[in-house]
Amino acid sequence: ARAAALAERAAARGGCLGDAAACGQLGGRQGRLYDKVLVDAECTHDGSIKHLAKFAQWGWDTFERRARRRRLRIRGPLPRRREEPPPLAVRRRFLDPERLASLPLLQGRLLRAGFRLLRPGGALVYCTCSFARAQNEDVVSAFLGDEPAARLVEVECLADAPATPGSLPLTLRFDPRRSRTSALFVAKLERVS
Repeated sequence: ARAAALAERAAARGGCLGDAAACGQLGGRQGRLYDKVLVDAECTHDGSIKHLAKFAQWGWDTFERRARRRRLRIRGPLPRRREEPPPLAVRRRFLDPERLASLPLLQGRLLRAGFRLLRPGGALVYCTCSFARAQNEDVVSAFLGDEPAARLVEVECLADAPATPGSLPLTLRFDPRRSRTSALFVAKLERVS
């Protein structure tokens, strides 16, 4: 209900709140470009204190079963653990090597889709809650190499935040020990033409 209300408010202001595919179709169909785009990319959540606490509290198997139920929107008590593991398609692990290898590709596609919706002079913020350079600086760096109309700019509103510079200039990293938050990577890109 809250997401629906936010989507309605965004639409009333000429914006789009949803996944990159839905917003991309809207922008492509109506020729609408936006001043600001946020790409909160799918990631491993390895920097999320909330997710790490769940790993520790529930154990890995229970966390995966709960996460799978949430993805499938299943309500009610957890079923008893089955003796045989669920089918491979269902037990797609958060830290599965295949998923880890495919995440930067997905993140790059999300970044490109978001950037296509940006008007000249507009700003895009790319963020994850991962410590992994492959999901952060490497994705942004590869995108910048492929997109001549993009450039990194300073995240002015976070100038005084308890963050450290990322390994890519003008990017920021929030470390739980320093910032007292979950880990977070932030990059701000601008469309120059």
